[in-house]
Parts: sequence; structure tokens; C-alpha cells
Amino acid sequence: MNHILMSRLAILALALTLLRNAPLQAQSPSPDNLIPRTLLYKEKTRHNVRLSSDGTTVFYQKQADGSDSTLYYVQEKMPLSEKKRRFEGKLVSWNLLYEGMMIAVVQQDSSMALYSTSLTANKLRKVNVFPFKSLSVLHASRRFPNKIAANITAVDPAQSGIYQLDLLNGASKRLGMMEDMLQVFFDENFGMVACLRQDSQEVRTLQRKHEGVWKDVFRYPHLPDFFIGGTCRIVSVSNDGKIIYATDYTNKDKASLVAISTETGEVTELASDPDADIYPGAFTLDVTGKPTSVVALYGNTRRHFIGDAAKADFEFLQKELGNLGFAGASQNDSTWLLRKMDGGPLQYFLYGRKEKKLLPLFNDYEHLKGYDMPTRTSHVVTTRDGLKLPVHVYVPFGMSYENGLPKVPLPTIIYIHGGPWAGVTHWNSWFHNRNFQLLANRGYVVINMEFRGTTGLGKAMVEASNFQFGEAMHFDIVDVAEWAKKQGIAHPKRLGIWGWSYGGYAANYALGKSPDLFAAGISMYGLADLPGFYKSPLLQGDSLWITRVGDPNTPEGLALLEKHSPLTYVKNIKSPMLLTTGSKDFIVPQEQSDKFASELNAAKKQVVYFFYPDEGHDYEKPESWVSFWAIAEYFLHKNLGGRKESRKADIESGNFEVMFGKEFIERIE
Repeated sequence: MNHILMSRLAILALALTLLRNAPLQAQSPSPDNLIPRTLLYKEKTRHNVRLSSDGTTVFYQKQADGSDSTLYYVQEKMPLSEKKRRFEGKLVSWNLLYEGMMIAVVQQDSSMALYSTSLTANKLRKVNVFPFKSLSVLHASRRFPNKIAANITAVDPAQSGIYQLDLLNGASKRLGMMEDMLQVFFDENFGMVACLRQDSQEVRTLQRKHEGVWKDVFRYPHLPDFFIGGTCRIVSVSNDGKIIYATDYTNKDKASLVAISTETGEVTELASDPDADIYPGAFTLDVTGKPTSVVALYGNTRRHFIGDAAKADFEFLQKELGNLGFAGASQNDSTWLLRKMDGGPLQYFLYGRKEKKLLPLFNDYEHLKGYDMPTRTSHVVTTRDGLKLPVHVYVPFGMSYENGLPKVPLPTIIYIHGGPWAGVTHWNSWFHNRNFQLLANRGYVVINMEFRGTTGLGKAMVEASNFQFGEAMHFDIVDVAEWAKKQGIAHPKRLGIWGWSYGGYAANYALGKSPDLFAAGISMYGLADLPGFYKSPLLQGDSLWITRVGDPNTPEGLALLEKHSPLTYVKNIKSPMLLTTGSKDFIVPQEQSDKFASELNAAKKQVVYFFYPDEGHDYEKPESWVSFWAIAEYFLHKNLGGRKESRKADIESGNFEVMFGKEFIERIE
């Protein structure tokens, strides 16, 4: 036995001894490198990061709400020298166009103005447009760099519509109306080529325009994947308008990339993934408008290539950066703007394709520099009935082997996302990941898992959840928890569950249905009474819940909903629960949490419950998140044994009211 293996076994034995003997109420370890909660919920340093058409300049804004009047930029030759461009008024929106052109919509008092300029010019040119309330760019043409197609909401409603605007002389030409179009695409001559429409019944239709007539290509009924924007959408149109590129799942389980002839409507499949939908929000294009690569989201980003134009570049970049995202390209496609995505702040790079040169720029949360970030790795868990579920495992800094799993079993929290039809797109969302960063920094492994019912992994994965809220969907969570214990990830006595919305329901249900599995649970705006939820305004006339979850109008359906309600299992709960919600939540009414907390308290279960009168579904105010975690950290510390940041003034910064657990909160140090 070599000395490395002996030392690892010694570390493991010591850690297990400490975990067995240490009381759950033990003092936190040294708070060295403890990330302050307030920093994790501070606004971005930079946002709306974009690359100029010549590939030399990266622009961005600095206030997350977009309220200032300044555009910042750095240049390839001097990446550490930040410069700025000011506008007279609030910068509402801006676009970088071909040939170094730029436009900006600026609010000046109560009116809007459109300005154009070039990257090298200091002077702004006001574009003469009729009075408008909003203007969004729909298309820019390589052939006519001084023109755009824009959707304009005019002060005079009769003037609203889609216009071709000449940025040099202000000439405008009305092209049509957006009406029910979610997407519309043009050729290089500003001719409409393709659109995606949605009617009053939420049925979507992808259409092609041929000889002046719109013709249907695909029709999509309202399905759960709409919750993530829809996995069937238009990706691009060739410059000549002859080919439409889109993602489509007609007559197949998962969405693939297809090419559609605008002349004949003929459909040709170009790329697919065996485990996940091709996602329409991430792709690269060549200078003709043809996709060179698309991605599927299955834990890590899987990139599929159409031809070899981009393959060698991404193979090189994968080795250098790991999991990465494409953020923009220069006009000639020689320079790329990239993002490294590892669960922490996004790190931006410029990449010169010819030299295969990477230039580090910045990240979008500079105030987190210097803090130790966890290791995030992707794994696949096989359920008891053979489904393959992707998971992300976040391991505290310095505690993982090369495979990304921890050196010793650690306190572990399984996170369940909302929806349940809201999958995969959150994997690289800082709104979610900042919470995983906080927990990992406090010493917890975080497992961000997928489960049947989620979207983005094909129709069959969604269908497998029908009427399974409290059955197979719950057992997916149990199977991931058991996997974590068998892999030596999770300490079996220090395993917790946390989630919001559907995830809050899952936490509520899990502690009653599998009372010996989890040592603690946190539920944010989670369902507790399924039959009662059907009486909420949100579900009136909504057939999705009836066909996927249960029908309260039939005896069998009502019995199923009662069987799958967390309220049914309150008497079984053994572990402490922390509940929170917002009074302005119009998705999951507060009465759901009120009733569940009251039942827990009446049954003499350990419950802490507080709510935010000014918050809705998914908290918006940083102070709410900071105060929530100031309480939740202490709750987890007492029950799972991780580290915690001191109380400071964080609890008092949030506007909340306590229904149960006031003494618990007052004892927080």
C-alpha cells in the first residue's frame, strides 16, 4: 500500500470519527474564506456583455437594472483599461451592428429617442423616428449595415408595427405587424422568411413565407416545455432566405436541429442528441447564417457540429476551459466571445480562431474574486426503473478528488428545482447557482438533480411523470439520495433536502413519505394541499395539471391528489422543517404554507415558518435572500453540522413575519 493511499485512508478514518462523535450543535469551524451572504446577492459587476462586429471591443453595462446612462468597454489591445461612453438619458437598450455600427434607445424625460453611431465616432446621430414607447431590433443585414428591422410600439397605436429603418437618413418602411408572432426572421434584403406564432389557445405554429404567402410547417400544442420558452423554435435563416434552421420534435422524442426549405417545405435533420433536446438558445453560425454547432444540455453542455468548421476550435477550448458557452462572434467569425461556466461567476474570454489564442477578460461578479469556489462536476444516476438522470455535484473547495467527488462523506443537500416543468436551463443560472455557492462554501455538498417531469430531456421524460407527483417523482429523489450515500458523497446522518415551488412540495412530501432518509428539510413556497391548490385562480381552465397531476373532479383523481399531498403525511415527519413564502405569491398561495406549518405545529413537529409580505413567487429583493439564508444557515448548522456566517444585521435586513419558530430565530448568533 503506497503512502498516498495510506494518508487518504487516515484522513477518511479521522473525518468519520469526528462526524460520528461531534454533536449536531457543535460550533462552526473557522470562518476563514467564508463568503458574506451580502456579496452573493449583490448585483452583477457587468451584464449585457457583447462583442463588436470587428472583434476588437467588448461592451457591457454595470448596473443590473440598466438604469444608468453609461456603456463601458474594453479593447483587445488593452483589456485592463476600461473606457466608457455616456448617453444623455437612461440607456434603455442598445445593439452592436455590422461594420462597426451601434444604436441605442435612450429615455429622455418622458420620451424615447433612437441614436446611431460607429465604434470609432464620439458623436451620436439622432435617428428621426415617429414618437415611440419601445423599439426592439429584429434583424440586421450584412448587406445593408446602415439598416435594421425593428418592432416599434408607437405613441400613436396606428403607427405601431415592424419597420425597416435607415439609420443614416431616418427613412422608414413598414413591413408588417408582430401580432401573434413570438419570432420573425428575415433574409439579407429584409424580406420576411419565417415566423413562430402562438394563438389564444397557446398552440404554436412555425411558418415559412413563400411567394408572399405564409405556409404552416409545424404545429405544436401547448406542452410543458413552453415553461422554458419551448424546445421547438427558429434558430436562424440563411442570408439568401432559402433555408430555415429550427429545432423540432415532430414524430420523435427529442428536439433535433432541422433545415427547412422555404420553397418546398422539405425538412432535413441536421443534428440530434440521444439524451436531451437540442436547445434553441445556444448555437454558433457561419457568415451565411448556417449553424455550425448546436448544444444539448445534459449536465454539462454537449456540443454537436454541423460540418467541421467549428469542431477543432471547440475541441481545443474544451481542453482549456472545460464547460463553456458561446457569447458572440465578430462579423468575419474570426474572433469569439466565450464564457466559462463552472457553477460560479461567468468568466469571459476573447478567442482568436486563427492563432488559437485565449485572452482572459473579466467575470461578471468581480466582488467574489479571492473567495474559494467549489468544484462542480456532472454525473448520471440510474433510477430503480432505468431512467438516466443528470446531476450536478458541488463539492466544497479542496475537498474533491479528480473525479469531482468528495474525499470523505460530507453533509449533503439535495436541491429540487421548481416547475416541475422548468428543467435544464437553470443549470448555469446565477439566480440558482449563487445558493449552491453559499452552501458549498459552508461545507455542504450540493446535488442539483433532474427528475422525471422535467423539460429539455425529451417527451418521454415528461410523460414518465404523469400522475406520479408522490410516486415515481419522489422515488427519483430517493434514488439520487441513495446514490449519494453509496458513492461516499453524502454522510448518511447529515442529508438534507431543499427546494422551491415544486421543489418545496418535494421537500414537504419527502420528509413525510421517507421520514428516515432526510435529517432536515427546507421548503420555499411549496405546495402542501394538492386538492386545495386546484381552487386557486392560476389553475382555473388549466388542463395541464388535470392531465399531468390529477383530476379533482373525479373520485379517483381526488383520491390520488390527497394521497400525494404532504398534508397527508404530517404525522410521519421526524425531522425539522424550515418553511418560507411570500404573501404576494399568485402561483402558490401563502395559505398552502400557512396550513402546512399550522398542521406541523399542531402535531408538535419541529417547524420554523416565516413569510415576506412584500415578496411573490421567487424572491426578488437581495435583502429577502440574505435574511432567509441568515436563518436557514443556522437551521442547517444545527441539524446537519455545516459552517455558518454570524448573524450580523442580515436577519433584520429582511421584511418578514414569523408564524412559528420566533424563539429559534431570536437565538441565532
